[in-house]
Amino acid sequence: MCCFTRPVPFVGATKIFARRAPNARQLLAYAMDVELDTELAMVLPLPVPPRPSDDAVTFVNLEGYPHLFADLAKAFPPLMVPAARGMALLSLDEAPAKLVVHDVGLFEASFVPTRADFVRLDERFQLPDGVWDAVPAYADWGFAVFQLKPQTSSSRARQKQSIHPMALSFPTRSARALYFPLLHVHDGRSVESHAAFDHALYCQADGVLEATLGWARSKAALGAWIDGARANGVVDGARHGFLEPLVGRLANTDLWLREPEGVTLEDLRGDGECHAYEVSAAYGHRFGVEDPRLQRWQRTASTRLDALCRGMREGLRELVAQRRAAWDLAPLSDDLPAHFINGRQLWSGTSFMNGAPATGTGPARVRFAPFSDHVEVQSVTLGFASLPDHDRVQEINAELSRLLDHAVATSG
Repeated sequence: MCCFTRPVPFVGATKIFARRAPNARQLLAYAMDVELDTELAMVLPLPVPPRPSDDAVTFVNLEGYPHLFADLAKAFPPLMVPAARGMALLSLDEAPAKLVVHDVGLFEASFVPTRADFVRLDERFQLPDGVWDAVPAYADWGFAVFQLKPQTSSSRARQKQSIHPMALSFPTRSARALYFPLLHVHDGRSVESHAAFDHALYCQADGVLEATLGWARSKAALGAWIDGARANGVVDGARHGFLEPLVGRLANTDLWLREPEGVTLEDLRGDGECHAYEVSAAYGHRFGVEDPRLQRWQRTASTRLDALCRGMREGLRELVAQRRAAWDLAPLSDDLPAHFINGRQLWSGTSFMNGAPATGTGPARVRFAPFSDHVEVQSVTLGFASLPDHDRVQEINAELSRLLDHAVATSG
């Protein structure tokens, strides 16, 4: 998210970190590259409970850790992300008690408890009413305002700046969710339906949210790369982190990562004598989904996950019992040679990185990846007394896909 109170010639390489904190609070850190013509402010809408006090938000000074996000990136496999192009924009041309101004490293920051309180800030750091009218969801939110200044070289030429991370802790109205401020206002006056994204989103999650997130997982706990003392409590070094890049022209809106309702960790996996399964709901947390089929996947993951879990648990038990003889199923064991479905083909191994087309005929375990019109790719592993042939593989895939759609279609 970049809501600027004046036009900016360039903004890119945006990095945001979020994690839940005790006492119904959320931690948020934000960094970016930006080029400025004039002094202005960046505004972060915050989903605080209605009518917060002036001191509800705590700002965290990360001036001593300008490379926080560079260290975070080291915890993940390299990702090929295009460089930001920025935006070329046209220039634009005393009240109630002033808000408290906090010195936060190289910035001055203020918390604006309500939209009406913007009059307590200098006019340069306000956005026009039309911006907020275009986003009615912010009507009773609060706002963090960071004052930024242009940087020039000795020749007085305007320079691109890498902004050291801005961080804060705020009380959240949704303690079971994580919020990422992504709304773009780069010209100081308008909200477009779509915007150019060049973002890397980082988070730490737990419970069902962590299990269903589907983002890239760090190679180890983040403390292996993060200097905990300089991070000032923003990052939990004892836990893994997650990364999701957002690149391209996407819907101009914020992102909420919400824990699915009515589902426990135990609901997300199960097994029987001849089968095992893991439920995936990554599309429930995917940003900018516009393809109609993927939107159906997203609705299922967001609103029907309990039905999917129940349908897979009960449906697989019944299906395996009915087809055990016909499919030549056998007790599932880690000792069985591993196989998986690659497209429509049966391969040996565990992935295309170490696998090859299957050629054997003996006992095996096979991981299927069924999906349907309403359900994203799931994981179902079956044990076989003898490796199924191509036609049998297609039959099993079709049965599993029907099971998925039946699970969500009969849930009410």
